[in-house]
Amino acid sequence: MRRGRRGRHSLVFVLGLAVLSANPAAASFWLSGEDPVVQHDKHKDHPADYMDLFKPGAPWSGAASKLTVFTISMQFVLRGDPGQLRAVIDGLRRRHIALGVAVGVLDGPGAGGCGNGVEGYSAPATVTAVAGRIRSLGGTIDYLAMDEPVWYGHIFRLGRGAQFGCQAGVEAIADNVAAKAGLLRQLFPRIQIGDVEPINARDGGPRSIDDIIAFVDRLRQGTGVVPAFVHADIAWRSGDWRPLLTDLATRLRARGVRLGVICDGTADAAGDAAWVSQALQRCQAIAADGTIKPADYIVASWEALPTRMLPETDAGTLTYAVAEAAASLH
Repeated sequence: MRRGRRGRHSLVFVLGLAVLSANPAAASFWLSGEDPVVQHDKHKDHPADYMDLFKPGAPWSGAASKLTVFTISMQFVLRGDPGQLRAVIDGLRRRHIALGVAVGVLDGPGAGGCGNGVEGYSAPATVTAVAGRIRSLGGTIDYLAMDEPVWYGHIFRLGRGAQFGCQAGVEAIADNVAAKAGLLRQLFPRIQIGDVEPINARDGGPRSIDDIIAFVDRLRQGTGVVPAFVHADIAWRSGDWRPLLTDLATRLRARGVRLGVICDGTADAAGDAAWVSQALQRCQAIAADGTIKPADYIVASWEALPTRMLPETDAGTLTYAVAEAAASLH
């Protein structure tokens, strides 16, 4: 999710009870924020009210009633306090919100150290460890979002310092992912597995769209694993991303795969309310484009803003963004 290029940390997606509608016209809404483990890793202390979301009576009942999925980080699953993780699982279950996990599914480091410290990569046993931790706490993974395997595993070259991706072939990446997907389906038969990839006209261009589609097709044709969704992490300032997103939307629709768009603002927004307003304006513009028409809208931030999750009545919070998105996006 371009956290490596924006200083983001690897994030993880979604557990719980709700199931996405099979009707492609029915939009779903997802939410994530920086949990206590990610905050600690980034040496920050906000949003300080993150865990308040899971308390009975927390002031976001309207937004929660519209929410399909809440996402937490892989770091939170593996290193979080078990009491806090149980609170998340139980709190979302009470509200009938799906909880999911987005994981770096690429095996790293590879030959010559490729993938070491690069987003999207993790130890080979990570998927098993994530599944085991959730099961041990009484949870069920219903959704798993892969953290940009095409971008970081196939396209990405250089990061900070000596970090670099392995530039493996798309088929090899898909086959590796399929093995892990098979394991997850044995543990959680109803799990929905999808992909998150950047839409970056400057660095990826049409090649990135072709590779995403090749990845989807390989999973379908070579392994029988059909991704349930592809979520687009748009580099809004990178150039003319709209034709790329339109192309992706058209090709996914033909394959019966849901397209999602991450609704976010930019780090230099003039405060919490400005960030939320910017995020909503961007997704409203995309929703109005009949050639794109996403099925999923993901309200998420890995930046310094917004600084609060609650309450949903405050125009500078992430729960407010969810409530407004549900009211205005069609």
